[in-house]
Amino acid sequence: MAQTTETRVYEAMFLVDPADAAAWDDLSKHLAGILERHGGEIIGLTRWDERKLAYPVAARKRGTYVLSFFGLKNGDAVALIERDCQLSEKVLRALVLRADHFKVSDMRMQLGADVREDVARRLGEARGEKPNVVEAAPGNPAEPTGSEPAKT
Repeated sequence: MAQTTETRVYEAMFLVDPADAAAWDDLSKHLAGILERHGGEIIGLTRWDERKLAYPVAARKRGTYVLSFFGLKNGDAVALIERDCQLSEKVLRALVLRADHFKVSDMRMQLGADVREDVARRLGEARGEKPNVVEAAPGNPAEPTGSEPAKT
């Protein structure tokens, strides 16, 4: 696969042991390190909930899901990221998918407060996306833009 200068967006879902997820700061640094080691620019990394697994994974019956969106210029690095996840003792499973179809607003909705605003803003500008919030006019508070009109 040839390298490109265009940044592509990827979504990664990690399955981790709930005991490792309890130490969130260490786990998030570990996962961020895996992504950044191969040129990933993290848009956001958030912990989802702990769930009972359909079948045991590495002798564990429960797992915690971690969602991440990141930009990557070298698509070949995805294989290296997946390899590092397989070698990591903290990551039980990982799935990395292209997510170019997601808008920055969609990523914000899924990541909540765990978005790196500077990276998200830069990505949105590079893609030509408009911000989600309309600037406030004098005497009129800012309202989120959306398909539904504001209720009065």
